[in-house]
Amino acid sequence: MNRLREWRDEFFRPGEIQLLVWSTAWFFCLLGGYYQLRPLREAEAFSRGSDEIPWLFLASFIAMLVASPIYASVANLGRGMRLVSRVYRFFELNLLVFFIAMQASDPNIAAWVGRVYFVWLSVFNLFVVSLMWSVFTDAYRSDQAKRLFGFISAGGTIGGIAGSAFASWLSKQADVSYVLIAGIVALELCQQYGRIFASALRKQNQANDESDNPIEETPALGTTADLPPTDDLASTDYADPPKEKHSMWVGIRAVWNSPYLLGLCLFMLALQACATTVYCEQADFIREANLNKADRFALMSKINLWVLSLTLAVQLLGTAALLRRLGMAIVLGVFPLIYVVGFAGLAFWPSLNWIVGLVVVHRAASYSVFAPGIQVLYTVVDRRTLYQAKGFLDTAVVRGGDVMSAQLFGLLRFSGLSLTAIATGFLPLAVLTGLLGMRIGRKQAQMQQRGRPAGHD
Repeated sequence: MNRLREWRDEFFRPGEIQLLVWSTAWFFCLLGGYYQLRPLREAEAFSRGSDEIPWLFLASFIAMLVASPIYASVANLGRGMRLVSRVYRFFELNLLVFFIAMQASDPNIAAWVGRVYFVWLSVFNLFVVSLMWSVFTDAYRSDQAKRLFGFISAGGTIGGIAGSAFASWLSKQADVSYVLIAGIVALELCQQYGRIFASALRKQNQANDESDNPIEETPALGTTADLPPTDDLASTDYADPPKEKHSMWVGIRAVWNSPYLLGLCLFMLALQACATTVYCEQADFIREANLNKADRFALMSKINLWVLSLTLAVQLLGTAALLRRLGMAIVLGVFPLIYVVGFAGLAFWPSLNWIVGLVVVHRAASYSVFAPGIQVLYTVVDRRTLYQAKGFLDTAVVRGGDVMSAQLFGLLRFSGLSLTAIATGFLPLAVLTGLLGMRIGRKQAQMQQRGRPAGHD
C-alpha cells in the first residue's frame, strides 16, 4: 500500500488525479456511446451485403469533405465547453430524429434512413472525438499529456468494451433502435463530466496563480508517437501545426518529393485495400447467413467487444515496449501476414466464423500495435514536411483508399467473381504489402540511427 502511495505521489502532481478522473470519464462515456451506435450502422448496411458499401464509403468521404469547413467555421465562434455543448447538443438532436425515423414500417424509408445513418455516423465520430481531444490539449501541458493521455485512452477503450456489452444485452431486451436513446444519454453525460473537468481546471489554475511557486508553463504536446491510439475512431494529431500554407497539393508535393514518404503512401494504400476487402467480404458473408436485423446487431456488438478486449489486453502488456523489442521492420512486415493467413483461409475454408475471426484479429492488431507504429514512422520526418504530408496521408490517402478499394471490390463482384476468388486474388497483394512494410521499417531505423530527417530526401 505504501509503495502504491509512493508511486502515486511520484507520478501525479497535485490536482492531477481529479482532472484525470473527469477527463477519463468523459472519454469512457464518449466511446461507450459510440460503440452502442456503431453496430446499428453495420446492422443496417450489411442487410444488403457489399452491394451498396462502395457508394456508402464514397458518400461518407464526400460528407467529411463538406463537413470539415463547416465545423471549422463553428469552431471559430467559440472554444472549450461552450463549443462542446453546441456540437454535442446538435448531434443529440440528430439522434432523436434518427430514432423517430427508424420507427417507420415502410421498408423503402427504413432503407434510406439506414443509408443516411451510415454516412452520418462517420462524420459524428470524426468531430465528437476530435473536439474532446482539442479541449484536453488546451487544458493539459506537454509534460502532463505525456504522462496522462495513455490513461485517458485506456479509459476510452474500457468505455468501448462497456458500450459493446450493453448494446449486445440491449439487443435481446428491446428494439435495437433504442441504442440511439442510449447515445443521447452518453452525450449528455460527456457534457456533465466535461463541465466538472472545466470547473476543476479553473480551480487548479486559480490555486497555481495564487501560489508562490506556480507550475512552469510548457509548450503544447508536439508528438503523439508514445501515446497509443484507442481505435479507428480517436484523433491522434494533438499538435498545433506551424503557421504556413497548407493544402492537399502541398501535401502531395511533400510526399512525391520524399522516397520515404512515397513508400509509406503506397504501403498505406495497399493496407487499406486489404482492410476494405475484409470489410466488404464480411458484409457478404453476413448477408448470406440470412441473419435478421437484431441478430446482425448482436453479432457486430460482440465483434466490437472482442476487438476492444483484445486491444486492451495488448495495451496492458505494453504497446511501446512491444514496438521497441520487435522493431518497426518486424511490426510492419508481420501485420500484413494477418491478411495473408485470412485470405488463404477464405480461399480454402470460406465461412462466417472465419471472416469474424479475421475481423477481430486484424482490427485488434491495428488498434493496439499497428496504429501506434505508424505514428513512430513520422518521428524521422522533419517538422515542416510532417505537417505538409501527414494531413494528406491520414485523410486523402486513408479515406480515399477506402473509397477506391470499395469501388474495386464492387466491380469484382459485379463481374461475377466469388468471395473465394477475390480472397485468392488479394493474397499476392498482402504478401507484397508485408515486404514493402519491412523495407519501410528498415529505412526508418536507418534514418533514426543517422539522425537524419526525412524531408525532401
